[in-house]
Amino acid sequence: MNASKIILVRHGQTEWNKAGRLHGRSDLPLNETGIQQAHLLSMELGTGGPLDAVYSSPLFRALQTAQIIAKNLQLPKVQENPELREREFGESEGKLVKDLDEDQRALLMNLGETEEHLIERAVNALFKISAQHPNQRVLVVSHGALIRSVMSHLTGIDQPDVANAQVFELDPALLANQVARQPLWH
Repeated sequence: MNASKIILVRHGQTEWNKAGRLHGRSDLPLNETGIQQAHLLSMELGTGGPLDAVYSSPLFRALQTAQIIAKNLQLPKVQENPELREREFGESEGKLVKDLDEDQRALLMNLGETEEHLIERAVNALFKISAQHPNQRVLVVSHGALIRSVMSHLTGIDQPDVANAQVFELDPALLANQVARQPLWH
């Protein structure tokens, strides 16, 4: 299989991001800064060559970001993929985390979905997307914890927190190597 090039993007800013609250599956829209970030992303992504497909988490903040980019770049319809949703943080969702130390933050983040499950479903989704779009450039709009966990897992290097509207180019070889070592395709 000739690998596709996957561009991972974290959604634009929301009011909870601005306040330092843990989102998880809570479904909030972008704020004005987030909308501006999405428009700027479309200009940045438009300079890297054509995009052949756009996928997004179905959570509104990611979908809104993807739709703004797709509209500005005159791309086909955004395809929603529930496997690209943010990690579910249970009772911790909505809690302030910006002033917590690393240990306190880790405790809050471990009250819902495990990081292992998050990585498994996300890598599985990205592999399927790659397989459906050989030799194509694909945009995937998702969430901070998902992107950080996947990139840390695939590269073996702990990634820092992912900023709103941050862009990552996923090396297709890393994805293929992961699936070859531990098949996730269900």
